[in-house]
Amino acid sequence: MLWWHWSILGFSLIGIEILTLGGLGNFYFLFFGMAALMVTGLTWSGLVEAAWLQWFLFAILGIISLLVMKKPLQNKRTLNGNDEPDVDSMVGEIAKVLEPLEPQAMGKVELRGSTWNARNAGESLLDTNSIAKIVRVDGLTVWIQAESLTQEE
Repeated sequence: MLWWHWSILGFSLIGIEILTLGGLGNFYFLFFGMAALMVTGLTWSGLVEAAWLQWFLFAILGIISLLVMKKPLQNKRTLNGNDEPDVDSMVGEIAKVLEPLEPQAMGKVELRGSTWNARNAGESLLDTNSIAKIVRVDGLTVWIQAESLTQEE
């Protein structure tokens, strides 16, 4: 194969990996795409000319890089669709109410330095700048109740 065939194959496999991160996210295409790009360099430089050797190197480089690098990359930052951040650890934390919230109404709170959607799970009105306790996390919405502490500015 010509060097640019390997280049097209490599970039195509990396593109497939990028497009499927939400679904597969297991880095299979990434490593074989990188292997194809390595074979591109070897073929372009004239070090490997036989087609069988190119395919052999592609397979070996892809398998070796998959075995050596997949686990460390997954441990570095989990990209699998099945893995979710541990938001349940937020239960019991304190949030600052950013707008008045009637009971069972939706609004905004500040938590961990960012703004979150919140639902007032309590029976009392939560005023702006009041303190609320996280009692439940439902997706990107935190359920809050009035806390006995008051926020002073």
